[in-house]
Amino acid sequence: MDRLEALLKQYFGYTSFRPGQAGLIEAVLNGRDVLGILPTGGGKSVCYQLPALLLPGLTIVISPLISLMHDQVDALNRRGIGAAAVTSEMPEAAQRRLFDALIRQYPAGRASGASGTKSGSVRLLYISPERLETRAFTAFASAVRISLVCIDEAHCISHWGAEFRPAYLKIRSFLESLPVRPVAAAYTATAAPRVRSDIIRLSGLINPHLFIAPFDRPNLYYEVRHPSEKWRDLLRLLSSYRGMSGIIYCLTRRSVDHLAWRLSGEGIRAARYHAGMDEDERAANQGKWLSGELPLMVATNAFGMGIDKPDVRFVIHYQMPGCIENYYQEAGRAGRDGKRSDCILLYSDEDVRINGFFIDRIRSWPLQASMRLKLDEMRRYSGGKECLRACLMRYFGDERVPAAQSCGRCSVCLKIRHSSEMPALQPGTEDPGLYRSLTALRHRLAKKRGIPAYRILSDEALHDLSSLRPGRMTELLFMERVPVVRAIQYGADFLTEIRAWNASHR
Repeated sequence: MDRLEALLKQYFGYTSFRPGQAGLIEAVLNGRDVLGILPTGGGKSVCYQLPALLLPGLTIVISPLISLMHDQVDALNRRGIGAAAVTSEMPEAAQRRLFDALIRQYPAGRASGASGTKSGSVRLLYISPERLETRAFTAFASAVRISLVCIDEAHCISHWGAEFRPAYLKIRSFLESLPVRPVAAAYTATAAPRVRSDIIRLSGLINPHLFIAPFDRPNLYYEVRHPSEKWRDLLRLLSSYRGMSGIIYCLTRRSVDHLAWRLSGEGIRAARYHAGMDEDERAANQGKWLSGELPLMVATNAFGMGIDKPDVRFVIHYQMPGCIENYYQEAGRAGRDGKRSDCILLYSDEDVRINGFFIDRIRSWPLQASMRLKLDEMRRYSGGKECLRACLMRYFGDERVPAAQSCGRCSVCLKIRHSSEMPALQPGTEDPGLYRSLTALRHRLAKKRGIPAYRILSDEALHDLSSLRPGRMTELLFMERVPVVRAIQYGADFLTEIRAWNASHR
């Protein structure tokens, strides 16, 4: 363990492992297959990148997206860990040179050099599942010593494999075709019990060591809204998140383009991202968003896999995804730094129709039936009749489900608590003196942060505060003109001011 922790510090900069990581890594090093279910930002990549430094042969990583491969390879090389990717963009001559070099470094049937990195050595090779079907790669794989095959984003085997990425179903036969079967590891952030079974069965994992991290992310606030006008509701939300990093997810490329255009018309600068765009434009937009040059990204679900940006303060789904797996993973890109972040779904019946249209186009009847069940689960979540956190955790088979309406960190629970506490908060006559006091407080807060006063709270919100005089955070959270994120940021200051005013004017 001491050596593992030393490598963790040397190459990844962490002083200790997160829950589950050490067990997964040790199982791999002991020659056992593994399945790790860790949340977005939970450190999945370390679980196969660190063993790659110690294993005698090459580590193959099967990844679904070219952009994700490049991001991982670039990050590893910056850390001093040799990595490469073979993609459709790579010329055949360059592929042959890379394969020949790896065969020399890791000849099949013979012990390779000492474990650990050395200058110029490649420890991890990233490929797409489609690469397994090419003659050049299968010939290479039979001639090189492979110690570990890692399936990243392993839920793709179940969710996409049968219809959208059939090459994922080749992984098991690929493992079985190798002269010596390597250790196999599968990692994902989202896997309901039936998906876990699919991953084990379809990838051919043998008696895997299984670790399932808790699915609850305590710093995330979940909310479902049923606005009569989504566009107007979105603008109100964005005004409260101004200057913060966030993502707006849409179902279709056309919706992304249209929404980004409308936001631009309102003076709101946003990057856009979907698979129909030119790759250079996608890369440029992603870079601007990661750097903070453009804090807002409007995207389809093609965006976000493997993106490591810790300070995403909000994720808004402008349209409802077709399944809870997608929603949980996309929403989970918020708050990776552990700070309070918001996950808000804007629901409409039209979203169900759009998802139904996509499902109708699936050729496989069993998969179509499965996707309809997933859509029904997503509709139940969007109905907002039970604790949203409990709904998510129950779906993923997490036994640590909170009691109904008790999480205190979702719109359903807060609304129920709010309704019992508001029989005390009644509108009264606005006190001009209190309004002036709250206005002065707003000015001080804005000056301290170097932002305009309206970014703290609007004039209308201050009028409401001086009339209703809330005394508790739960009361403040459900005042119509006080955005949730502003209540969290500045609510304690305003509540203190109101209490002080009340105490001195009895």
